[in-house]
Amino acid sequence: MGARICVLASGSKGNCTYISDGVTNLLIDAGLVCKRLEPLLRAKGVELSSINGILVTHEHTDHIMGLRSIETKYNIPIYANQRTAASVDIRLHVNTSKWIRNDFESGFKLGTIQVIPFRTSHDAVNSVGFSLIVDGKKISYVTDLGYVTQGVFNAVKGSDLVILEANHDLKMLANGRYPLELQARIKSNTGHLSNIQAAEVALALAKSGTKCIILAHLSEENNTPELAWGVCYDSLVKNGFNPGKDIYLMVATQNVSTPMVTL
Repeated sequence: MGARICVLASGSKGNCTYISDGVTNLLIDAGLVCKRLEPLLRAKGVELSSINGILVTHEHTDHIMGLRSIETKYNIPIYANQRTAASVDIRLHVNTSKWIRNDFESGFKLGTIQVIPFRTSHDAVNSVGFSLIVDGKKISYVTDLGYVTQGVFNAVKGSDLVILEANHDLKMLANGRYPLELQARIKSNTGHLSNIQAAEVALALAKSGTKCIILAHLSEENNTPELAWGVCYDSLVKNGFNPGKDIYLMVATQNVSTPMVTL
């Protein structure tokens, strides 16, 4: 069947991504409650009850809001590192001890999918991204980070598909309504990637062989899909790549799910 990927929702109001090989069905994060997530999955021909596990990147509300309702209704296994699980417990008042795997830091297998977590630089207790080996394809999820360390790039390079943060346009952020303190947090090394930073990473990924990049976690206040896509597109073209032929560039948004991508 191949690897199937869909970013169901992405942004500060809720994040959730579906990844499957046709045998094992996983979600990365669940920032949407059941009543919102169920119809999004159903529109792609997937029932929430068929999900075999949920991987948690970090404890911020837009990534965990749906976990309690999903676990209560469907009893789907949830996986997080020890520090993240403890922090989610404090925020949601749920017993997260059963979410912890002893092999979380080194990687593990969920059904037929290999899961390889890696640390990211974000203002959370132990924020991670994931690389997944899905039917022989490498899929990487890397959002919510202030910059891409060499370790992060080493973890995701050579991926067939990368879901990559492109959070903000620097001019929109500077001229918007966010106070200076919040602007500084967003631009810091533990904040979020700008369009320019995303374009630099996208180019390096293209050079490493990546064939599809989905730009994600766009700010609705400080970015637009057109700006994020355009900055990355221009960088790729200037460096000899032909988007649409050499590499496929997409944008995930808060209110519209991406098409289902099959590799």
